[in-house]
Amino acid sequence: MTRGTPEPPPEQALVATTAKTPAADPDDSRLDPAFLRMAGVLLLALLLALLDETIVNVGVRTLSDEFGAPLPTVQWVAAGYLLAVAVATPFAGWAVDHYGGRTMWLVAVSVFVLGSLLSGLAWNIGSLIAFRVLQGLGGGMIVPVVQSVLATAARPARVAKAMALISLPLTVGPVLGPVLGGVLVDAADWRWMFLINVPLGVVILLLAYRTLPSGLHRGRRGPRLDVVGLLLLSPGFAALVYGFTSAAHGGDAGSARVLVSFAAGAVLLVAYAVHALRVSAPLIDLRMFTNRGFGMAVVTMFLVGAVANALLFLTPLYYQQSRGFDALDAGLLLIPSGVLGAVGAVTSGRTASRVTARFTSAAGMGVTALGALVFTRVGDATSPLVPAVALGLTGFGIGLTAPGTMAFMYRAVGEARAARATSALFIFNQIGGALGVATVALVLQHGLDGAGGADGGVFGGVYWVVVGFALVAAGAGAALPGGLRVGRSRSRP
Repeated sequence: MTRGTPEPPPEQALVATTAKTPAADPDDSRLDPAFLRMAGVLLLALLLALLDETIVNVGVRTLSDEFGAPLPTVQWVAAGYLLAVAVATPFAGWAVDHYGGRTMWLVAVSVFVLGSLLSGLAWNIGSLIAFRVLQGLGGGMIVPVVQSVLATAARPARVAKAMALISLPLTVGPVLGPVLGGVLVDAADWRWMFLINVPLGVVILLLAYRTLPSGLHRGRRGPRLDVVGLLLLSPGFAALVYGFTSAAHGGDAGSARVLVSFAAGAVLLVAYAVHALRVSAPLIDLRMFTNRGFGMAVVTMFLVGAVANALLFLTPLYYQQSRGFDALDAGLLLIPSGVLGAVGAVTSGRTASRVTARFTSAAGMGVTALGALVFTRVGDATSPLVPAVALGLTGFGIGLTAPGTMAFMYRAVGEARAARATSALFIFNQIGGALGVATVALVLQHGLDGAGGADGGVFGGVYWVVVGFALVAAGAGAALPGGLRVGRSRSRP
């Protein structure tokens, strides 16, 4: 191990911290009003960034007609945003450490608002894609900055509840995006899908100047930016996301474009791994993965990303292609997932003093697998109430899983590594999401080609992929170190 790099905390110390800290002083876990006010401002911006990952999904056809552009080109309005998120995320962890959480949050939101304004004023499809990339650079920094700032500001006993707060926009935002997009396109104009962020963003920035303390997560002016690592990791991450996105949209995982993207991404990431293990202050320290708690938390969130994004991609298609609903109605039918996802996140935070992340992660993904299992039996004549209830179960399970898993990760790495650990977690979660969408898209395309139409039974078969992802995620959650209840840990050999 390189000299000067702190050793990851031993698993036994991690288990002890996880087990004893919340129980030591139950009142210590309360979120005080000042923390809640700060969190509210931070999370409003996070919600906007997450809404914009999916808000244009229902406006693709409108944008195609408006600009006279083919659908594959218009898809880059959404894909360009996601690729920009992939590029910005690795930088965000270092920037928080170097410049401080308050500064980077203000910069990220300002860039996001500027990108939103320019996107709403776009004059052709090329300018819209370019401005969406700018918007995505801001959005890509918002998510890890908010996560690391709140995790650091919360005392150890409050981390689980802080992560539950973060999970509210994480579960609700992607679901509400298509709904809000459909309403704005139908009732106003496509430009308002982007312009709505401008007044909201300005209000959030004004609130931030009054609410966020100037010393919030103050920068440490530590090591210089790992430029070589950034030039390897960000393009490598983006190449993988691009490959998965192209496979999902094109329905062909063996195309030259997809294979070249995967190959380029793999080469860049392997090169980054070699580089990161040879320097003392890499952009993301891969030595963190020698800590079992951190590694299993990242694996769990990788699979949670696959499950959540696969459901958000597959279920609206089922409603539209098999059941004949329009885009807005299909979006509205996703609301049970978002609502019960928020309930699951709150439940996870409230039970953090009694049960560990090992319990909530395994149980949450088990519930998600059960909900997806119901979808495997859907057909053309299935009552719409059945998939709505099933989707609500999957949302509750995801909401129950995420807060505890993220809180466990922060305890595993400690405050000093929280910002860069967040970037690593978000990168793997995004890659997992891209993998989940690509997998179900390819399986669905193969099934529909074979069936010769939008058969509900074909969709039911594809949901077995989601069940598989969820069960593996439940296993990863069960492999987190520690016991199932707070204060009780497994005996160790």
